Amino acid sequence: MPAERRTLTRSLMLALLPLLLVITGCSSIPTSGPVGVITADDGSDATEPLIFNPLGPTEDADPESLLASFITAGRGAAGDYEIARDYLTEEFADQWQPEERIIVYNASPQISATPVEGVFQIQLEVEGTIDAEGIRRSAAATTTESVTAEMVQDADGQWRITSIPNGIMISSIDAELLLRTYSLYFYSSSFERWVPDVRWFVNRTAIAANIVEAMLEGPAPYLQGSVTSAFPESTTLGVESVPIVSGTATVELSADVLQETSDLVRQQMQQQLRANLAGLNTVNAVEMTVSGQPVFLGDGENLPHPNLIVPVGDPPVGNEQVVVSGDELLLYQADQTVVIDAMPSVAALDPQDPAMSLTGTDFAFLNGNRTRLYTTGPEREVVIVATGRSLTAPSFDPDNWVWTASTDGDGQGGTVTAVPPGGTQDSAVTVIAPWLADVAVLELRVSRDGSRALVVTEQDGVSRVLLAGIIRNNDRTPQSLATPQELFASGPVNTAKWVNEDTVIVAETQAEAKVVPEFLGLDGSSEALAPLDGIIHISAGTGTTAIFAGTPEGVRNRVGDTWSDQPVEGVADPAFPG
Repeated sequence: MPAERRTLTRSLMLALLPLLLVITGCSSIPTSGPVGVITADDGSDATEPLIFNPLGPTEDADPESLLASFITAGRGAAGDYEIARDYLTEEFADQWQPEERIIVYNASPQISATPVEGVFQIQLEVEGTIDAEGIRRSAAATTTESVTAEMVQDADGQWRITSIPNGIMISSIDAELLLRTYSLYFYSSSFERWVPDVRWFVNRTAIAANIVEAMLEGPAPYLQGSVTSAFPESTTLGVESVPIVSGTATVELSADVLQETSDLVRQQMQQQLRANLAGLNTVNAVEMTVSGQPVFLGDGENLPHPNLIVPVGDPPVGNEQVVVSGDELLLYQADQTVVIDAMPSVAALDPQDPAMSLTGTDFAFLNGNRTRLYTTGPEREVVIVATGRSLTAPSFDPDNWVWTASTDGDGQGGTVTAVPPGGTQDSAVTVIAPWLADVAVLELRVSRDGSRALVVTEQDGVSRVLLAGIIRNNDRTPQSLATPQELFASGPVNTAKWVNEDTVIVAETQAEAKVVPEFLGLDGSSEALAPLDGIIHISAGTGTTAIFAGTPEGVRNRVGDTWSDQPVEGVADPAFPG
């Protein structure tokens, strides 16, 4: 799967950051001489920019035909969309910003005249929109949008567009060719992990500059407050391009980047730049400059700085799962169960939906009617740490906080609870999330970077899959969930799990019906898996192949594009760490 190959490549590049930081920090990069800018054959790791050559305006075209051709001309980014600008009046052509907003549509646009002379409406069936920072917002099915265009005839009697909203309109088919998804990276609040922020960019020669500019603008709204950038908010590119010389990308920054920054902070800046440009296969080093001069990173014992943390990207979770077997918590791997040494018995509590910490030392589970959350571990007591109605399966974050959500007695109004390591009901905190006030929470899973929550809600029979940044206090205590971003599944959903840093798996589990799980990418992509009868539980490990389905007969695992022939009996509710 392309998304998985991209993740593995990026993880390898992120692992090389410490070595490359030392190399680039000690080397001298020329500030004059021949400069190469990213071109069609060196701007990406997997895809090359496609050059579209749309036609200019046809002589004596009527307004509707001219507007239709203008939409098509938006595919041609060459020369800063010079062909598309030919459809505009000279004055408006200088003002028009083609990449301020991109509308991705499905069916052919419908163009019609309005009662006002020279004013036309373009009706679009919208699949999604992309803003100037590359943030995509997918649209629900049947979403439509009307775009107004004003047109005039020039001195030669030719129709030209004198007003239309900034942006271009491209079909979903063309979007696959013209646009490229790319993960920006920000630090987790602890600086220990990379957190991806998936963006969409027009795949052209300026993509390196687009990546850096978007990173400097900051994270997407749903991540604001939950991730950190090493760069001051006011930092901008000093020039509009990111040139590449012999594999080194030179990033010219505004002068304020040097104000009140230490060697450590500047090294964190360079490390973040490297992480963000790692996916361009011609970039193997990054140099920051201000006014054409290299930014000083430190020397001697401060390169790298002793306090510089090298973040982990897309951390794996191993192959071991926790399961319920014989009303006890056991480990499960390769179709075999293993007793957890010194683990207390939980059989009297009717355990279900177990969870295991990323360290493999802490465990949690719900009781049979989902009203109590327990934690335990080897040579430890079983402790009630949260109570509520319809508790969601517990989820551990990287700091060993265990999370759950409950729904009030009326089935409306979700409350999120997080319990600290070794905590009790008294030390549990309520995580503020006003947007859950009128919904039932069916699932809550913390990402392996600890900065994002995957939440499934239901209201009036309609389910939603949501992503929200986790905002923490200075001592890392969870405080609130940011306003979420929605992922759109092809049908109802009642369960969801993280597959990797930018993919989740969702399904509507049903004991007596055929279930079709679905991968949802944070880039808006989706992929249906093979159907399987009676899926009542799903677990996901590292990557798209480590998928397990619990059924009334036992546990099956994904094999290629299908499921294993025979279930493993006697085990239930498998869960990978997290």
